[in-house]
Amino acid sequence: MRILVATDFSPRSQRAVRRAGILAAQNSGVVILMHVVEGPDCAETAQDFREARLMTIEQIAVVPQLYRVPCVPLVARGRPSDAIRTAATVHSIDLIVAGYRCGAPTFGLRRTVGSLIRDAPCPILFVRRKAAAYARVLVPVDLSDASERALQSTVHLGLANRARVTVLHAFFAPGKARLRASGVSRGQIAGYVEGCRSRAARDVEAFLAGAGLSDWKWTRQIEEGGPRETIPRIAEDGLSDLLVIGTHTRSRLGKALLGSVTDDVLSTEGPDVLVVPSPRSRRGWLTWLTSRVGWSEPGPQVTATTAGRASAVGGQTCAR
Repeated sequence: MRILVATDFSPRSQRAVRRAGILAAQNSGVVILMHVVEGPDCAETAQDFREARLMTIEQIAVVPQLYRVPCVPLVARGRPSDAIRTAATVHSIDLIVAGYRCGAPTFGLRRTVGSLIRDAPCPILFVRRKAAAYARVLVPVDLSDASERALQSTVHLGLANRARVTVLHAFFAPGKARLRASGVSRGQIAGYVEGCRSRAARDVEAFLAGAGLSDWKWTRQIEEGGPRETIPRIAEDGLSDLLVIGTHTRSRLGKALLGSVTDDVLSTEGPDVLVVPSPRSRRGWLTWLTSRVGWSEPGPQVTATTAGRASAVGGQTCAR
């Protein structure tokens, strides 16, 4: 597994670096530690560029979760979301990891997060809690292709091998309010709702079978209500370490962007969130971006030791 973790050397990104180290160690992966220097390609930022390269190497050396994990320092110049997407594509990244502060993020962070959700070439893990091995993973499904991608990513990233996975499906009971207004007894309404729940459970089983995932011993949780209310409520109950969400669209006005279920989840306290974007055509996109975003060649592979030192293999990192 190749993991790209974005760092600005803040406590928020420090949590993300630790998480990347844990995942890489569990999956025999490689971590690319990336910092983006914002600003024009000019002499004024050259010193920042050099200092950033040294700081990334130092961070690799002092983070315990990166001990004995192959790490590569990488420094980019430009808009963070563009630079991260470019690096993820160029280096065939399987997972992007970034820190995220709960509550109301700054406008810049909110813009970067929205852009990554819309255009990232691979899943993005937003780290919000202290790093520890994931033991409980929650995957909401609406029986769509996006849900299947979320489940498949859970398997592909090795999360299903070490954690208890719960598949959550929210359903509506059509006409329930009308039955209540018509004087139907509570017992009859409850029976009707349970019938809807049973049908929803059968739909989930058929969905898992169609995706080739029915053999996994995952817990099923069928809840009445809409996804925008149900998913944040279940995610906030403290019983999950990670929430995996598949997005439906790349449109700027689509439901995948902030302002939808993803925003509802990220805006409240809760577990880490793994967002699995929908695929998109990349014809001409990479060429366009690389002509506008500068970055250094990845530095030599750095392996941190338990003595807190970093040893570099290969030549020196150089900026283009």
